[in-house]
Amino acid sequence: MNSVRDFYPAYAERYQTLHASLAPLAHHFRGKHVLDYGCGRGLSSIVCVELGARAVSGVELFYERIREGRKFLTATGFADEIDLQHVEDTRRVPVADGQFDVILCNALFEHIPQPRAAWIQEVWRMLAPGGVLLVNETPNKYLPFDFHTLHLPLTNWLPSPVAHWVGTRTGRFREDRHDWANSGWRGMGYYELTSALQRPYTVEHENTRFRHKLFGELGLPSALLDPYPMYVIRKE
Repeated sequence: MNSVRDFYPAYAERYQTLHASLAPLAHHFRGKHVLDYGCGRGLSSIVCVELGARAVSGVELFYERIREGRKFLTATGFADEIDLQHVEDTRRVPVADGQFDVILCNALFEHIPQPRAAWIQEVWRMLAPGGVLLVNETPNKYLPFDFHTLHLPLTNWLPSPVAHWVGTRTGRFREDRHDWANSGWRGMGYYELTSALQRPYTVEHENTRFRHKLFGELGLPSALLDPYPMYVIRKE
């Protein structure tokens, strides 16, 4: 069996970053059936297994990533625990309601053009009562900076055509690229996420920094101004 680093040396840093961000949430993964929604080639699915998930199902819009991912899982020895499936429309995943104990959406929602409610609601439909939705590595659109694509101030607040124009004129986005809408230039905000969820739910608020405690005291979401918030939401 090859290690992740052996099979995809370019993923070594990404793999370490995923472990670092998800390891504090290992208690949510242990013994659970996890859906990796927007799984790509399965790197985040592997991390879920390594953190204790009983099984992981991954769904992905792009078939080529699934094809490569299945080879990746076989080479690294995770094919028995992880099942990757191509889904042509991830707003309509062919599984029953409440199928999963945990759903991970990692570095995903910034790549879905607004409005995103249909995708969020589909994720929520598949989550079992008592299950946990984890949203990780999606930049915070409330901050006046595009951390993801252009790395420029204010562009994530501009209308899409204007932001694209700025990106191409500054050389931050190639003019021959045709994936602007899905490039991740505009992040997601807490209220955009929670307004699409059907109640009841409970948010497990971050509480590790002074700003988290301050916002909590003010009755605001603690990660409201985190550049890359981690949202942990339990379906009641």
